[in-house]
Amino acid sequence: MLKLPRPRRIILESGARLLYQCNPVSSAVAFGVWITRGSRDEKPSDRGFSHFLEHMVFRGTRKRSALEIAFDLESVGGQWDAFTSKEVTCYHGKVLEEHFERLADIFADITLAPSVPSESFATEKNIIQEEIRSVADSPEESTYEHFFQNLFYDNQLGYPVTGSIDDIAGSTRRRLLGFHRRTYNAENAVLGFVGNIPLKKVVSILNRKFAFSPGKDTGEKKFTRYSGKRSVSVKRPDLSQSHLCAGVRVVSASERERYPLHVLSNIFGGGVSSRIFQSLREESGLAYSVFSSVNFWKDTGAFSTFFSVDPKNLPRGVDLYRSEIEKLKTGGIRKEELESSVAQLKGSVIFGAENIDSRLFRLFHNYFYYDRYISLPVLIKNIEKVGIDDLMQVAEKYLDDKEHTYVTIGPRSLKGLTNKAERR
Repeated sequence: MLKLPRPRRIILESGARLLYQCNPVSSAVAFGVWITRGSRDEKPSDRGFSHFLEHMVFRGTRKRSALEIAFDLESVGGQWDAFTSKEVTCYHGKVLEEHFERLADIFADITLAPSVPSESFATEKNIIQEEIRSVADSPEESTYEHFFQNLFYDNQLGYPVTGSIDDIAGSTRRRLLGFHRRTYNAENAVLGFVGNIPLKKVVSILNRKFAFSPGKDTGEKKFTRYSGKRSVSVKRPDLSQSHLCAGVRVVSASERERYPLHVLSNIFGGGVSSRIFQSLREESGLAYSVFSSVNFWKDTGAFSTFFSVDPKNLPRGVDLYRSEIEKLKTGGIRKEELESSVAQLKGSVIFGAENIDSRLFRLFHNYFYYDRYISLPVLIKNIEKVGIDDLMQVAEKYLDDKEHTYVTIGPRSLKGLTNKAERR
């Protein structure tokens, strides 16, 4: 296993934070700029603005046109991307060492000085509205979107990252620029670097390029209590399948129970040998797509399972799902299941560590969720320490059918298949 020096955390002259890790075995560098505000931090009047702004920064700055941004990024010969999530907005890329300063200059330009040109604003609004429509046309994405909306019913965490068609239609250039001024500041900025350029040089470059303004934007308050809906059906007679997502709220990203929950999710629906895959697909032939996953945020998490079936098979699919959950809780977990799941997770972690992009994201993830660095050997050890008793405890604690939220999209309703829909 490749072992790199421990990361360093530095406060830049602007007050923004830098996470630096030396990687002496590569001539490539990975660099990222995180704004620690995402869709869950938006006020109702700003819904969808984090994602909208992430699009608009590439439309032009005070010194670059959209074409010049695209050309400059591509001319460094690396790879770059950007995304918005529920808790952060990120701009990241990787280049050869000799192009790092240029990449830093481009990222500083788009994050600090977007011009939000009027002529591009209406165009980008249309593009994002089409993106929202494309999610509605994707049954799996749409089902998950409705699932989170109902799991976190009255909390911004459940709201779509993109906002709604109406949110985007009602946005204005002036409000978006105001949102940028409030959120893209030193208090919310974290920069990450993995590469073999000396720390002193990296700091010098970033101090010159990233003159973030001071200020503090706390966003919307993060609540730890949520209400939710028990059962929701979205009628879509145009679909040939019923797409179902079922799950519960679990712990946050910083809790130790995240380790057994990861292992449990893998056992239940993480691969071909998993229980729900074997039950719904291999044994019953009801589904093609079936899997489980676990997501964690600052103050909560979600354990969920997705599958799609012929509408006439929806009752049987729900029965099999609930039966497998009950078997998991009452019938125990076999030793070989635990060993297989742990081995899969270890492999995923170690394979990812060989990728410089993954190391960059681990760097930020450790800082943002744990406020400390968890080395790969420690992470592996924590996964290996998960035992059958740990799995049974989290299964009993969280996988209560009374706490489940069920969402289906398709021609058939969930009526009669779960408890009555109700708001908690």
